[in-house]
Amino acid sequence: MLLFINFKAYRESTGNNAVGIIRGIEKEFESNPSIILVLNPLDSMIETKLTKYIQTAEPLNPGPYTGHIPVGLLADYGYSGIMLNHSELRLDLEKIRETVEMAQKNGFKTLVCAEGLEKIKELIPFGPDFIAYEPPELIGGDISVSTAKPEIIAEAAGLLDGTRSKFIVGAGIKNRNDVLTSKKLGAEGTLVASGVVKSKEPIRVVREMMSEVV
Repeated sequence: MLLFINFKAYRESTGNNAVGIIRGIEKEFESNPSIILVLNPLDSMIETKLTKYIQTAEPLNPGPYTGHIPVGLLADYGYSGIMLNHSELRLDLEKIRETVEMAQKNGFKTLVCAEGLEKIKELIPFGPDFIAYEPPELIGGDISVSTAKPEIIAEAAGLLDGTRSKFIVGAGIKNRNDVLTSKKLGAEGTLVASGVVKSKEPIRVVREMMSEVV
């Protein structure tokens, strides 16, 4: 199991606050490869022993671009992968395909989010490393997808069985029970955000979740 932690753009999880959370996780877990940080582009300069993904990027080489995040620059900032198509930053299918393809050519892994089973089916041919099922209505809420839609998690896991892409569960993941349920239903990892980074004790929450990440 993997634990992806999306830092989003909360004050609690950007800038110096991001550094504090990251150092706390490092102190507890050192460079544990099962923990993957998904950082805001503003925090590109934060160095860490942990695996680091960026929240989005574009299929561009370094060049005359303003306001863009080229895949071709990511290695300079210590990134190992890219998250794409989160519900808060949807992309069209062609842009996803192009970005996944360029990421693969440049040695980056990709985590692509999907809001439903039909989207998962559309993404499978692109061959991202991970596909995360995230019903948008549950993101940031108090009810996890593992509680609200367990039957769809099992069905989604079945869709990805035998493909290149590993199945990740997101949306409303808050505690170790959500992680355990996702694992029992066939997921190979979970994607969590506010459940960790907006917690008053983020390291404690990570510790509890990691007790099920084996």
